[in-house]
Amino acid sequence: MQEVLDHEAGDGNGQLTFHKLCKLLTKPPGYVRSLQANLQLPQPPKGEGYSRAYAAFMERAISLRTFSVPIEDIADALHKEKKILELLHVDSIASSPTWYLDGCGRDEAHTDRHLLLTGYDLGFPLNADVIQSNLDFGPRDNELFARHEMGEDIRRVLRLYVKLLDKIRERVVQEKPVLERALFWSEEAFWSPVERSR
Repeated sequence: MQEVLDHEAGDGNGQLTFHKLCKLLTKPPGYVRSLQANLQLPQPPKGEGYSRAYAAFMERAISLRTFSVPIEDIADALHKEKKILELLHVDSIASSPTWYLDGCGRDEAHTDRHLLLTGYDLGFPLNADVIQSNLDFGPRDNELFARHEMGEDIRRVLRLYVKLLDKIRERVVQEKPVLERALFWSEEAFWSPVERSR
C-alpha cells in the first residue's frame, strides 16, 4: 500500500484529493462517502486533502466489508478503539480531528499489542493485567463523576473490544474460503481476451 500511496500522492505534502482517494481505494465516490458517513469520519476542509493514514484506514475498513463484516461492527470497533486511546490520553498529544487514525499505516506489523483499525501500538498486549497510560497533556472538561465511576475503566473497555475482535475474526475466517473460491471461479470464468481468440 505504501508504494501505491507514494505514487498516488496528490501534492508535495502527500495529501490526496477525494478523487485520488477513491481511485486508490478502487471504489466509487458514493461508496466512499457512505463509508465515511457510517463511520462518522471527519472530512478535510475545502482545499485540504486526505492523508496517507486516512487512506490506509479506509483500506482496512473496505477490507473488512469485503469479508462481509457488518458496518455496525466496524463502527463499534472504531468507537472502542477511540475510547481506548482517549483513556490512554493519546488524544491529548495531537490536535488533529483525525488524531485517532493519523498513525495508521506506519507500522504494518500486527501483533497482540496493535488495534485492528487504527493500527495503534498500545505498548502492551490487549489482554494485559497491568496498563500504563500516557501522561495527559491536554485540558479536559471537568465531569460530574470520575471516569472509573462511569464505567470507563480501560480494562473493561479492552475486554469488550477483544470480545468484538473475536466476533470480527470469526466472520473473516468464515468468509475467507468463500472469497478464495470466488477468486478461483473468476479466473476460470473470465478468461483473458488472448485465450478467447484462440
